Amino acid sequence: MRWFAISLLVLWVASGCSNSASTSEDGATFGKTRILADEALFPIVVAGEDMFEHTYKRASIDFKYLPGIQALNEFLKDTARTLVSTRPLSAEETAYLKKINSTPFTTQIATDAVAFMVHPSNPDTALTCEEILKVLKGEVTSWDQVSPNNRTGNITLVFDNQNSSTVQYVMDLIKLKKLPANAYALKNNPSVVEYVAQHPGALGIIGYSWISDYDDPLGKKLRSEAKLMAVSVCEGENAGKPYKPYAANMLDNLYPFRREVYIISREGRSGLGTGFASYMASDIGQRIIQKAGIPPYYKLEYNIELSSKPFKLEK
Repeated sequence: MRWFAISLLVLWVASGCSNSASTSEDGATFGKTRILADEALFPIVVAGEDMFEHTYKRASIDFKYLPGIQALNEFLKDTARTLVSTRPLSAEETAYLKKINSTPFTTQIATDAVAFMVHPSNPDTALTCEEILKVLKGEVTSWDQVSPNNRTGNITLVFDNQNSSTVQYVMDLIKLKKLPANAYALKNNPSVVEYVAQHPGALGIIGYSWISDYDDPLGKKLRSEAKLMAVSVCEGENAGKPYKPYAANMLDNLYPFRREVYIISREGRSGLGTGFASYMASDIGQRIIQKAGIPPYYKLEYNIELSSKPFKLEK
């Protein structure tokens, strides 16, 4: 049923179902537009952008990457009509857009995760869900409170940006209005890893998609500078069993701190932003996401041809 819905969406976009598409400066596969994107999702968005514009030569998208909260605020101000986000719009935000005659259309395309990075010298490689929550709340502030033999020192929580979706995710997770006194925000995700690499006591919190693609040069660099922590789920039969946020573990619900990826359009027609959303939800777009190392939203199909012809092994 999911693929059926997407097929209808793609057909709707390609056909230009509204009259405004024919008179607009952009369509589903041509023209110019601006799309706001959460900076935490930069690696997967830029991969989709490159392939989309390579496929559709008349399309030119100006992506503006901002911290998640700032990107959402800009979207609501109508500085751009398409947003790539780590959460859907709230009921209040949707109601506001409808009040100004702008009905949003949301396309879910992937699952990302919030990842935890430590200095390579840190002897701890895994934490339970309970331990992570205590650290994030400021109830545990020293590594020897996690493991008695860990002499790394005080824990410093390091985030990408004070207005980031990762900060908001953690705030919602711990159900507090502010982060503990040992938490700091830098500029972006790479700066978090760079800080962790230079400070043994740091615990960096980043978007996993920044390090998930094993062929991406920047991802390789970041993975070499800091160590990815494994975390156990909070409850159920796998509680206490730590897993890293690999795609397979996210699909099996073995990693607790997952978040969905959405493209939200308020174009109200078959514009270029809607075309990009349809592309990322299509088979090729989902394969781009899978190649980036995070789970695509739609299940991909693979056709395998078996031959009855005999074959000969060469020595």
